[in-house]
Amino acid sequence: MNNNQPTILLVDDDKPVLSSLIRCLARLEVNLVDFTCPQRALEYATNNRPDLVISDQRMPLMTGSEMLAKIKALWPDVQTIILSGYSDINSFSDAIDRRIIDRFISKPWDNNELRMIASAALREQGLFGISAEMKSSQATDFHGMISINPAMYRLFERITKSARANIPIFISGETGTGKELVARACHAESPRKSQPFIAVNCANFNEHLIESQLFGHKKGAFTGATAEHHGLFAACQQGTLFLDEVTTLPLPMQAKLLRVIQEREFSPVGSHQTYPFAAQLLTASSTTLAEAVERGQFREDLYYRLNVIPITLPLLRDRGEDVVVMAEHFLQVFARLEQKSFQGFNGSAKLFLRQYHWPGNVRQLENLIHNIVVMTDHKIIDSGPLQSALEGDVSRPKMNASMTEKMVSQPSDASPMTQVRPLWQVEKSSIEDAISLCGGNVPRAAALLEVSPSTIYRKQKHW
Repeated sequence: MNNNQPTILLVDDDKPVLSSLIRCLARLEVNLVDFTCPQRALEYATNNRPDLVISDQRMPLMTGSEMLAKIKALWPDVQTIILSGYSDINSFSDAIDRRIIDRFISKPWDNNELRMIASAALREQGLFGISAEMKSSQATDFHGMISINPAMYRLFERITKSARANIPIFISGETGTGKELVARACHAESPRKSQPFIAVNCANFNEHLIESQLFGHKKGAFTGATAEHHGLFAACQQGTLFLDEVTTLPLPMQAKLLRVIQEREFSPVGSHQTYPFAAQLLTASSTTLAEAVERGQFREDLYYRLNVIPITLPLLRDRGEDVVVMAEHFLQVFARLEQKSFQGFNGSAKLFLRQYHWPGNVRQLENLIHNIVVMTDHKIIDSGPLQSALEGDVSRPKMNASMTEKMVSQPSDASPMTQVRPLWQVEKSSIEDAISLCGGNVPRAAALLEVSPSTIYRKQKHW
């Protein structure tokens, strides 16, 4: 254990989940201490002060929030993160109110999101700064956004200024540009940074329970409402609520959201009582609000309410030398994770990185470099492995002739019965090919298919 590095305590009774947490956080320059038993974790914390505790909520004998309450009693300044499903919010909402839980991450988590949140929690304590490779390149690491581009510096300044006021901010940018990173940076730069930050993708909502998930409900409000439920608007308190892919909300729900913004209050389903909404509202979409308004998918009055401060993220290919700086950063990060050593990229590789189109933006670059680290043993990387990895379809499948033929034809010797495919398979194939054609951009694929993005997301859940 390195005494100069911060310590993260991980607690989950599910060993495979705990192993996933360890693999996710291993690339950070931290000490990881893990337990499957909350009692043993508490014993460790009694004698050793962790800098950050990440815990599951549902565990035998002691819940995560109960354990975190005991740890907070010992070490009030320790940062805490709870992992759970949205359906469990009621079981630890009181712990959020009492500042026992500093951050909530929904399961299943995104690895990049978890690493970013953990880094931000440590950074707030002055324990996690810019890495050595970032210092050597003179790049700026602004809440996980790495750049040497003056245009990005202006974006960072805009985020800092915007975060000071409690007014709606709309974040636009193509898939993979880092919209949630911007949202979390807004929260971290705001006076609300000690309050909860809750991020949710609107396309993942159950269309029949959206209002309850957002605003909560009273017992007996509808069939199956056997207990009172606090929604996300209540859970975020005076913090920040980030609604990603907001253009996927149904029009009736958009009207209710508009009223909340106008009145700064909301009512749970089945209740006539109103509650104040004091949090900052951040929204985002991979398509512009104006485009959604033109298509009749988004209310124009809500557009003006949400777009008070617009923040637009540039494409990776428009960020100049940033692509090389980030590639070098990801190379160091994944090399530590895979326990390998590299000297860097040669001139041809850097030229390739600069000239490639990057349709999947930063996310595609990160996936590509991870692929390179795993598959390459050369200390100095040239353009060959980069080209091979991209041709191997790392993160952006391309529509090609064979895919088109698969959609419209069958072998000539096939019998009539074998030519018939179940409707769900035809639908699945069409949706997947549309998403591939659009470079992973689901809203654009939805427009091609003439359905809503939420329809695609819902169908993907059942495959």
